[in-house]
Amino acid sequence: MPIVVGVVVLIVALVVCLGGAAAAYLLTRPDPAAPPSPSPSPSPVAVVPSPTPASPARCLIGQWRETSYTSSAELFGVTVQLTGAGTLLSYGADGTVVTVDKVTRTGTRNGDRYEVIHNGSTRLNYEADDEMISYSNASATGTTTWKVNGSVRDRENLSTTITPERYTCKGDKLRVYGDGYSIEADRILPPGRPV
Repeated sequence: MPIVVGVVVLIVALVVCLGGAAAAYLLTRPDPAAPPSPSPSPSPVAVVPSPTPASPARCLIGQWRETSYTSSAELFGVTVQLTGAGTLLSYGADGTVVTVDKVTRTGTRNGDRYEVIHNGSTRLNYEADDEMISYSNASATGTTTWKVNGSVRDRENLSTTITPERYTCKGDKLRVYGDGYSIEADRILPPGRPV
């Protein structure tokens, strides 16, 4: 009988020891690592292309105010350097250009004062590449008056030519030029747009 009791006590002791060891193991082992939370993938960023400058031909489109005009003109047998400003130019996307003239070009030579007064408008078709403007189908209404020292020397219907012109256009600045003349103009900006 003592042997049976000893075996039972031994089994109970063994169970208690194994149970304690298992409890100690479970209490001291590290928690299983939690799976990493998925990190959000970066959302695609739309790449905005930098604006490309408008080609000179595209730059022409819009309304312009002439700020400077110079030319060398033959008036009544005398070569005169004329200056002025004020013509309004409107280049349309449809290939038409309209000018409105209420301007006086003035110059002096040999002590005489010369005036060329344009009052009217012109309309032409145009085509432009990056350097040249070509014109066709010109029409004009109005008058041109020539004065010398304040006296009218001649008056004719306003006319225009279709001679191709060289030009440069960048942003809000336009320059048109040919043999013996040059025009500079500023873009007419919409109300409220900074100059």
